[in-house]
Amino acid sequence: MIYLTEENASQENMEQCLGQLADPEFRLVKGSVLELLKPRLIACDYENRSAQFAFDVKEWQLNPEKGLHGGMMVTGFDVSFGLLSHYYAKQHMVSTININTTFLKPVLPSDTIHFHVKMTLLGRTIYNMVGEAWLERDHILAATASTSFMKLDKVFEAPI
Repeated sequence: MIYLTEENASQENMEQCLGQLADPEFRLVKGSVLELLKPRLIACDYENRSAQFAFDVKEWQLNPEKGLHGGMMVTGFDVSFGLLSHYYAKQHMVSTININTTFLKPVLPSDTIHFHVKMTLLGRTIYNMVGEAWLERDHILAATASTSFMKLDKVFEAPI
């Protein structure tokens, strides 16, 4: 498993760590909501503390009107923010403090959503981030979000 230390912090390490999303045995995937959502790393930028993840809309995520359930959009943001936070938290666990989401356009069952997330504050224990959700279809901005995460004292027993 690959994770961040002061010695190996780099663009290459970030790509390797977040690239593990494709591995069903990856600690952050196995036994979590990520098994169902199947996020894909599209891009990441160590220096700018940002990343882009893609999610395909699944039938089980739809509301009664057959659009993406709003809670699933928030989940996509939360997962994307969480993955970025996990990288910078090294071996520490993280927790969402708050998340604010603004819905702009409906998301259809056939859509793929790209979550662009960026860390605006990397504090000792608090991380602030902003994000945008873009639909691959016609490059439509579907939602925006902002959040704060907390780096916890608790650490993973083995590298993530």
